[in-house]
Amino acid sequence: MSKSQNQVGGHGSILKLPDGKLAKPITHEEGKFYVFIEDMEKYKPLRPFFPKTFGFFDASQDEIHTITNSEELVETKPLRTLDEVEINNNHKRYFVMENLMYGMTKPCIMDLKMGRRGYGIGAKEDKVKSQSRKCKASTSWTHGFRMVGMKRFNKKINEYEKKDKAWGRKLSGDKADLFLRIFLHDGVEFKMAVAKQFLEDTKNLKQTLEPFSDIRLFSSSILIIYDAESDKYCFKLIDFAHSYINIPKGQDEDGYLFGLNYLIGALEKIINEYK
Repeated sequence: MSKSQNQVGGHGSILKLPDGKLAKPITHEEGKFYVFIEDMEKYKPLRPFFPKTFGFFDASQDEIHTITNSEELVETKPLRTLDEVEINNNHKRYFVMENLMYGMTKPCIMDLKMGRRGYGIGAKEDKVKSQSRKCKASTSWTHGFRMVGMKRFNKKINEYEKKDKAWGRKLSGDKADLFLRIFLHDGVEFKMAVAKQFLEDTKNLKQTLEPFSDIRLFSSSILIIYDAESDKYCFKLIDFAHSYINIPKGQDEDGYLFGLNYLIGALEKIINEYK
């Protein structure tokens, strides 16, 4: 097991397992949200937008170090048994998911934090104030999305270029979509096929998500990946530590659809410019 070298957005220590799958630290709340989506027939239309999961395991830091140098597969438990398994204080819980970059030679990755609210239900007052202040000072408030991590391969200079969340926070006004223009251009040409698929997936997500007025996806992300050397591409939703179901309509709005509308508009504008 080794640490994944393709992380953006600061998602903690994601580990690559011997069989190629990934292990990500997960909170109990995030695990339960995955269970709701996977087990409840009502949410079946949303499942294609989520990474495939393969259960969870608990491990201490010492055990992780041992597993790092082992080729043995990790034994996992079904996510739906989260409530039945107590976690030891010195252990961390990991859930196992598909490697969305599998088969890619030069993966280009972008993490978009969606919505206009960065804290969950029941957050402490200082957390609410802090996150609200950050949100209102960025494109999260004006556009309903914010770039928190990006890595793309520039063919012109033959190397990767990265942008972090600090850079993303500085974008505003007519520069709000600058990250899209950078991500969708490889230094030589505009990635029209990727841009069109990105737009189509965003529209499909909006259409699928609209009927589910009881879901809140606070501070969750859309992860977009494409391979600079092939036509491989991926669009998935991630990060559900502050996501909930069965919330009354109109209560604790997350601004997610607001963000999708702006994102669709931005992509359509850029695509039309390059046609």
